[in-house]
Amino acid sequence: MTSMVQKITGTLILGPAKHETAAEVYDYMRVGATYLKHVKVVGALATLLRNGRPCTLWVATIKTPTPFLFKTEIRMVYAVEIGGVVHKAVEEVRREWATSRTLSFFMLLGAGAAMILFYIGLLFWINALRLPFASLPLDEMRREPA
Repeated sequence: MTSMVQKITGTLILGPAKHETAAEVYDYMRVGATYLKHVKVVGALATLLRNGRPCTLWVATIKTPTPFLFKTEIRMVYAVEIGGVVHKAVEEVRREWATSRTLSFFMLLGAGAAMILFYIGLLFWINALRLPFASLPLDEMRREPA
């Protein structure tokens, strides 16, 4: 699994969001000319985001396995700059990712057990075993932003 970080600057446009325990998950987000799908923002940073506001976001993209041996991308905002002030939440993002990954692991194992009679369950188990290899680029996230 691969992951990367990027810095995006521009006017923010937020799509529909659903609230999770520790994060907001946006269906899409546009910053300037950059369009992002499926973006997680931890609570500490989510309160800073407003439609139409110029900002800079630092986003980690993590490629994770799906039950049918494909990959999907999850994007997590770990820093926001608004009005010249940078707000970082690397540790909160790390905790959210660890919790989300653990929950997904057990859900895949459970779904695999329920579907083992159809042999599809084996695909869920394989992806549960692949999931721990999807990780955040913590070293790079801690370096940026300065």
